[in-house]
Amino acid sequence: MYTTLAEVEYEDLARFLSVFATEGRSKRAAHGSLGAEVLSTEDGSNRVIVLIDWRDEEVYRDFLADPTVPPTMARGGAKGRPKFTPVSRVGRFAA
Repeated sequence: MYTTLAEVEYEDLARFLSVFATEGRSKRAAHGSLGAEVLSTEDGSNRVIVLIDWRDEEVYRDFLADPTVPPTMARGGAKGRPKFTPVSRVGRFAA
């Protein structure tokens, strides 16, 4: 599994989530996404952080290269291209 953290600025959270959950989901799934989790910041910056699990790095790269992805993001109100950072889960601990 390959995981990315995406930082996305948006215009309207409800619009962003609506497109992310429908058209965006279809795009991600077509490129081998295994799922995503959206986290909002509480600093009033209209920014979300998205963890996306991919089958492997190759399918993630294919997603980035797909010319139909940026227009889908724009329909969701994303302000520009997200900043993607590859991350690894190195531990999970009980409370």
